[in-house]
Amino acid sequence: MKAALIVGLGSFIGGSLRYLSIVWIERKLESPFPAGILFVNIVGSFLIGLVTPGLERIAWNGEPLVPLFLTAGVMGGFTTFSAYSFQTLKLAQAGQWGMALLNALASVACCLLSVFAGMKLGQLLFPSS
Repeated sequence: MKAALIVGLGSFIGGSLRYLSIVWIERKLESPFPAGILFVNIVGSFLIGLVTPGLERIAWNGEPLVPLFLTAGVMGGFTTFSAYSFQTLKLAQAGQWGMALLNALASVACCLLSVFAGMKLGQLLFPSS
């Protein structure tokens, strides 16, 4: 029960940050391309890769509450794979196949590279003993 509450609190924070980030970016760019969603997926992928190496060793009273809060909670609430999929589908349905393909390829490639870079940096910051 405690873990579910921790994840829920993290999801609230992550979801709020996602919403604010997407609104801010999309207002700045004024483009049909879903750059806000791409941004949060890239940043979220990087951050989850960054913190994972250090979090694997943290437990609170024998429970991995801090890792659950940050990964399943905050990053789970912040990243938006389902929203990305929906936006890609909407672009395709609107006949904007080039934008849909660009969004799909950029999201997958950039997020994979981002999680890899974050994990490498996390391994440098939190070396295993």
